[in-house]
Amino acid sequence: MLGQLLITLLVIVAAVIVVRRQRAAQRTSAPRPRSGNPTDPWQGENRHNATAPGSTDTRAPMAHTMKSVLWLVLAGIVVIGSIVSFLHWQDQQRLVTVLLYRDADQSPVIYRVSKRNIGDGSFITEDGIQVTVSANERMEIVGL
Repeated sequence: MLGQLLITLLVIVAAVIVVRRQRAAQRTSAPRPRSGNPTDPWQGENRHNATAPGSTDTRAPMAHTMKSVLWLVLAGIVVIGSIVSFLHWQDQQRLVTVLLYRDADQSPVIYRVSKRNIGDGSFITEDGIQVTVSANERMEIVGL
């Protein structure tokens, strides 16, 4: 799950970098008039940073909206990842019953084990005792 979250964040960062580079390329490729009064804010170097008094700049609301959407998506990913991680942790804390059947015995030995402590052929009880299951024993887990 953490890997998927990191891949998603990497894709988002890559998309932001690509969009910024495209905008920078568009700004540098647009011809700028060099003639005119250098103190006039609508001529020369200041032209790309300002809008004319009667016109509307449609890029600013779009950029603001895009930024808001990206932040909401990022917040959603973090919240969903946190919830899934918490639910997984909570599930791993759950106690289950392990019945260990031996060859000669008909009645099983009963252990209480948290789910995270069950391994392949061994487990650790809630008392801290490590039990290894031999080849002639059968382990049954109740409560998964």
